Amino acid sequence: MLKKIVNVTAVISASVMIVYFLYSWISYGNDITQKQMPVTDLPAILIISFICAVGTVLIQKSCDETTSRKGTVLRYIIHIIFLTVVVLTGGYILDWYTPSVLGVIMMLVSIAFVYAVTFFSLYYTGKKTADKVNEKIKENNKRR
Repeated sequence: MLKKIVNVTAVISASVMIVYFLYSWISYGNDITQKQMPVTDLPAILIISFICAVGTVLIQKSCDETTSRKGTVLRYIIHIIFLTVVVLTGGYILDWYTPSVLGVIMMLVSIAFVYAVTFFSLYYTGKKTADKVNEKIKENNKRR
């Protein structure tokens, strides 16, 4: 489980860095080289990513093939709410956004982007692993 948490933390952190870069690029254009990320943001990104990763792994762990479709949808809703609360709270404390309608909307767009990148990245790596396992099973069945 720790390996999964570390993996999810890394994917979330990388996605956040992409969002940070894109936001800076859109906001500052050619002057992006003049924009500097506060050093305190790096550990904060890791801490918030870790908290989100723990929640993600725990919520995924409680979902298996016996979980109903409604149960799965409910877990995704709980997951999204959890992530949103963690990131908005952390972002507010760290002054990552202006607590205005536009500031919150921009944070929600950022959260959605990071969620999508993380979801598809984990789906892709999970699918690759499942394909490898299925291939090994086929090979073992052929030997028998």
